[in-house]
Amino acid sequence: MPARNVIRRTAHASVALRLLPVPMLLAAVLAPAVPLRLQAAEPAGRPNILWLSAEDLSAGTLGCYGGRARTPRIDALARSGLRFDAAFSAAPVCAPSRSAIITGMMPTTLGSLPMRCRAKTPPHVQGFPIRLREAGYHCTNNAKTDYNLADPFAAGWHESGPKAHWRNRADRSQPFFAVFNLDVTHESGLFGGKPEKVQRGTPPEARRKAADVRVPPYYPDTPVIRTALAQRLELAAALDADVGHILDELAADGLAADTIVVFWGDHGEGIPHGKRSLTEHGLRVPLLVHVPSRFMTATLPAGRPARGSTDTLVSLMDLGPTMLDLAGIPLPEWMEGTTFLGPHAVTREHVIGARDRMDSAPGSGRTVRDARFRYVRNFLPWIGGDDLPPFADGVAITGELRRLRAVGGLPPGAAWFARTSRPAEELFDIGVDPDQIHDLAATPSHAAELLRLRESLRTWMRETRDTGILPEPILRREAREAGSEWAIFHPPTDAAQAAAAARYDAILTAAWDVAEGHPIAYHAARLMGKDPAVRFWAASGTGWAGVRDPADGQARAAAAAALEPVCADPDAAVRIAAARWSVACGPSAAVGLDLLAREMRSDDAELRFAALAAIEGLGDSARPLWKAVAELEPGKDEEYSRRIVAAIRERQRAATR
Repeated sequence: MPARNVIRRTAHASVALRLLPVPMLLAAVLAPAVPLRLQAAEPAGRPNILWLSAEDLSAGTLGCYGGRARTPRIDALARSGLRFDAAFSAAPVCAPSRSAIITGMMPTTLGSLPMRCRAKTPPHVQGFPIRLREAGYHCTNNAKTDYNLADPFAAGWHESGPKAHWRNRADRSQPFFAVFNLDVTHESGLFGGKPEKVQRGTPPEARRKAADVRVPPYYPDTPVIRTALAQRLELAAALDADVGHILDELAADGLAADTIVVFWGDHGEGIPHGKRSLTEHGLRVPLLVHVPSRFMTATLPAGRPARGSTDTLVSLMDLGPTMLDLAGIPLPEWMEGTTFLGPHAVTREHVIGARDRMDSAPGSGRTVRDARFRYVRNFLPWIGGDDLPPFADGVAITGELRRLRAVGGLPPGAAWFARTSRPAEELFDIGVDPDQIHDLAATPSHAAELLRLRESLRTWMRETRDTGILPEPILRREAREAGSEWAIFHPPTDAAQAAAAARYDAILTAAWDVAEGHPIAYHAARLMGKDPAVRFWAASGTGWAGVRDPADGQARAAAAAALEPVCADPDAAVRIAAARWSVACGPSAAVGLDLLAREMRSDDAELRFAALAAIEGLGDSARPLWKAVAELEPGKDEEYSRRIVAAIRERQRAATR
């Protein structure tokens, strides 16, 4: 059963567009086996399509978006084309975001949201370039894939590698789809001596001093912060040079008048509060589309030509569907993305963003952005503001935030980093508060917006069967049984679908209730439920209710008593959750520690990692296990388990100095 496309849209069928498509005979020959959502427009010649993608780049950095980086080539592209001012990634980190881009489906639907999870792709889902290739396009990718899926979608590319280029096609009259992934703005560009190396290759007019930057209110204004922000501007200038080089090659080949150029960033800025965060800074990306004059019959949904700027809401998972539409190729029914430009362009009412585990750092959050407001739902309220994985330690801003937090030196706008827990939901008026400083969730005057967006999110999760409600060990185990993560809640028969829908609702309700502030007794019946995923969330809700008020010893004792029998649960993922909270609550710490010591040696790599992540998250409360953890040797494919073991070894060494 194909995934349903449930984001509400308004189609504009009356827009008269006859753009770029394949001959009718070719379209008939290549008609895909899966159901089609749109019919192709009739042919009038096909464009080349050139993608220029940038890593870790928020929209506000570039000159054409009002930023202070010197980016003349990118700015010129914006002036000659269409600048999208409300484009957002599906996730605030690369691999999940790219899984949405290559498939036109949310990573939450595919189970590809946790970092480096290699989710199984369901049989009916393809990488969209295969459809361009089948329609006669020469498709090249230079060179990043990183789709967070087990299937690399190699069949979509004639070439995928560092030498891939449109120039390598044998028939120079063949239309091409060429992707260039430019990585100079990646967060690692701020590591070590890299910024100085980039600066040496940057022209003097593109260099930036600490005094040249605007420090946003969500950061402290210190020399370290200013220097890092200035370096980010110089990375953007280096990116501009890379973009210019490729555009010069296009012009030299006489192809500029025949090529649609699309420039985009895969997610927000590679610094704290940006990358990995459900914020404007982490999700809002640059998106520029240049359509040559000969193809200018392409319009926006409102009928305007593809020039100037627009506040049309766009998700990056719309990129693939839009390219297919521009090339006159019918869209498959299973795609969740929409077209934002071309014969069947539509208008979105909102865009969804999501994050779960990022490297070894836990997380579970969803966000809805409409034309004005951003709503955020936090499913794990015990996670503090510093939810950064070890990789982010290479950025100087991370260390500066931690230094100032330790001495109480963070300004009010940076309080997000010092918080030790999160509210169940947040609401921000982006129109007047683009930096997301003022949470309006508890403001009576915004109750209607809060309810509307909350219900939009919950409806979307239910109708798309967001797989993030399953704890990761259960998700992977059930995916192996069902054939893919998607198939868990999309069984093949009507009767099974009804049961899957009922099961989904029960799990979602249990997960939704965790952050709501319910008392311990509220979760008691679910602790004994039939579904292990429901029991997992009930154990988490019980534990959180016990520790939510650090001064309430009675609540801790009650939670520990409720969790002790759950430590013998038949499902290991539930046992690990119960053990983690038993240790956090205190009275049953010995029981929980013994259980975690056993589970971290499980034969199942997913369970080993879950136990190690629980131990790391407990901090000093799990100190009795540090020696045993330090003696572990996770397999070479267990990257994040290895990182946790290394971190705990360092803690153990530091504790004995």
